[in-house]
Amino acid sequence: MQLNLFSNNQTDYSWQNFIVLGENKHVYNSVIDDLSWKCMILFGPKGSGKTHLAHIWRSINNAIFINVNNFVNEMRYSNAFILEDVQNVQDQAMLLHCYNYMKENNKRLLITSSSSPKKLNLKLKDLSSRVLSTTSVKIPPASEELLRIMLVKRFSDKQMRVNLRVIDYILARIERSFHSVNKIMERIDNESMGSNITIPFVSTLLKKSDYHIY
Repeated sequence: MQLNLFSNNQTDYSWQNFIVLGENKHVYNSVIDDLSWKCMILFGPKGSGKTHLAHIWRSINNAIFINVNNFVNEMRYSNAFILEDVQNVQDQAMLLHCYNYMKENNKRLLITSSSSPKKLNLKLKDLSSRVLSTTSVKIPPASEELLRIMLVKRFSDKQMRVNLRVIDYILARIERSFHSVNKIMERIDNESMGSNITIPFVSTLLKKSDYHIY
């Protein structure tokens, strides 16, 4: 089992700070280590690690983040490009142009999406055909083990003392996602008065917040 842990800086997208377990090793290897693909759609829910993986891929391939309006101007600077949140792209004609342009110029393109390729609302037939034929990789839902490791490391990085019972208490009461872990940690960091985090403190925090309690 390979284990790389998040740091206390949520914007630190280095490969050392990405958690790799058996459940997501295939995703990591497909995106980062597989050199065979020219275009890939990486999809998963908000906060699942798409942007982190995109940044790791960028650092390895000297890739450039683009949008559908600037990719032509950026083409001469790299052979690898990243287009994030394709589900939010409104100009589908330009998106199709981007697909075709990348292929014609033998460039690599990593696309991230919160929706699966089949659920993207694509009205252009040619664009839909290209998207559905593109290599796609789904980030699986976060397991309890993965979220527990993330919470333990985040508390440690912030030098907060926490009993494992507090970790279990949190996991039993929040949505099982990286996004929820990030939200609760941000709230704890903002509202904790000391370094000792207790169940009563977390309970109060959850009751006055919008976190779902099971």
